Amino acid sequence: MINKTFTLHHENHDRDIFDFKYVYPVVSRRAGGLSLGINLNTNNACNWQCIYCEIPNLSRGKPDPIDVGQLSSELSHWINLLINSPFIEKNCAPDTKFVDVAFSGNGEPTAAIEFHQILIIVVEKLKQFNLINDIQIRLITNGSFIHKNLPSLDLLSEFNGEVWFKIDAGDSDSINNINQIQSSFTTIKKNLKFSLIHSKTIIQSCLLKINDEVPSNYFLDDYIKLIKPYDKDIRAIHLYSLARKSHQTSNLKIDRLTDFELEKIKSYLESHLETNIYTFP
Repeated sequence: MINKTFTLHHENHDRDIFDFKYVYPVVSRRAGGLSLGINLNTNNACNWQCIYCEIPNLSRGKPDPIDVGQLSSELSHWINLLINSPFIEKNCAPDTKFVDVAFSGNGEPTAAIEFHQILIIVVEKLKQFNLINDIQIRLITNGSFIHKNLPSLDLLSEFNGEVWFKIDAGDSDSINNINQIQSSFTTIKKNLKFSLIHSKTIIQSCLLKINDEVPSNYFLDDYIKLIKPYDKDIRAIHLYSLARKSHQTSNLKIDRLTDFELEKIKSYLESHLETNIYTFP
């Protein structure tokens, strides 16, 4: 039993607060409750380096080999703790519910060669605790390895899981500046299409005030142009801004958008897209 007491909230997603290597609890504003995160990138390595990323000492690369046995044990421990102890009552705001198991962590989870194996373990654990119909499985991803993980997406879909697919901009210069990658639109569209075919997919977009300027209509028009062909197949779009301090170095000054600014962007997108759009200030 964990005797520490913390107040978990969406502005603190510290993976190390409870001294476990792979599995950690956070309160997620977008998930709408307590999310049990799975961190497959314990070496803080990712193939992207988004300028808003909260991970300190982030490096380019892939995950270290994963101790699957330890991860499985941690997952059992946490699920049992959340459903059979007053952990949530003691550490979260009133009425917080355990809502999902999410692959997120300190880098791109689908880069791990053990990803499918661990997804199977998550399904088995939720079945073991009779939660498979109540707790959602989510994959939070930059989408770059989707084409290599289609069986995993099929498994996710089989148990009503979903993909949260990152698209932060619709033009190459902005993608370069925000995500710090050189990715072709052909690749982005191919992976998005695969995701939509194989699993329920939500677009997640982190919007920023860059050098004191909010996203312009030109920026948003490029975003709309990228999204439009898939408009009717996307389950939803999540718009959000900075919730936690970035630990990345950039020549660009970034700030959090206000609630009003996010809502104004939402209205503009809604005038061009049919997809349900939600804001998370």
